[in-house]
Amino acid sequence: MKFVFSAFAAALTLASIGNLSVVEGATSVAVIELGASGTLRRTTGLEETSVDGVASFWSALHGYGRKLQHAGMTVVPDIFNRPESGVVIGLTGSGIDLDRMPTLNGLFNDDKRVVGQMKVRGNQCKKMLSNVKHQEELDPSSSIRNSFEAQAKVSGISGMHVDVTSSNAALIDDQIASVLNDYASSLNGGKTVVIHLVIEEEEDAAHRRALARRLDGEDSHQRGDDTISQRRLEEADGDADADAQANNNGYYGYGYYNAYGEWVTPYKTMFQIQYFNVVLWTSLGLAAVLFFSIYLMIYMPLMADTLLFGESARVAHDD
Repeated sequence: MKFVFSAFAAALTLASIGNLSVVEGATSVAVIELGASGTLRRTTGLEETSVDGVASFWSALHGYGRKLQHAGMTVVPDIFNRPESGVVIGLTGSGIDLDRMPTLNGLFNDDKRVVGQMKVRGNQCKKMLSNVKHQEELDPSSSIRNSFEAQAKVSGISGMHVDVTSSNAALIDDQIASVLNDYASSLNGGKTVVIHLVIEEEEDAAHRRALARRLDGEDSHQRGDDTISQRRLEEADGDADADAQANNNGYYGYGYYNAYGEWVTPYKTMFQIQYFNVVLWTSLGLAAVLFFSIYLMIYMPLMADTLLFGESARVAHDD
């Protein structure tokens, strides 16, 4: 009996380990703007989000559904400008290896063409694509470039899914490079197309890539330091520059630090804009009511008070 319980416990342990190995993974989303820029804004939010958060961003950017974008995300749509089209490219499969795919590796490692990145725990690519009404399942041998050009002509958001294997990984990487370079240069007339590049990879690989990127940044930041005090000073300057750059990339536009270390910017926050409009139009409305009341009082018609004169005449007659 004891042996049976031990075997059952071992089976449960192996099953749980197998399930962990199946679901363990990370899904990354890179948002790329082709054509006329200005429809997206990078913020200082966190890259970590959820499937609902990504869906809310797509809904707010491309104007479908009734969802509001989740707060604290790393990229948000511009208030006044919207892209004409958006294409979601979902890549899944065992053949995804960013070390052997230089274009994808560059896009997910601080490429200047990427406006923002989002990360979701687990293998969530197909679940994200379920939020896109118009999507296409491509064969491994199909051309991503042709499908992308067809979907980019349709307004709104559409998507495609490709299974990446070891045999077609290099071809897919080349096709994405062709989309980013050749198709982007062919856009004219102020049209904007946003690419949402979604890939699934093992969580360990994603963590290693993020750690390597952070270590490279720290090494480049600390290179050439002679003393500990100088290194700390450069780190403080680097943090200040990073904060300034983050503020410049958000809704607050240009800004600078004054002599007191305070961040000064001529741009207003959304709360300040709303508060100003409420106070302004309320004041104008009250002023209009005041002047209208004074006008009515000045031009009020005057008539003889017959009741008052009649009462005084009656009293005089009685006397």
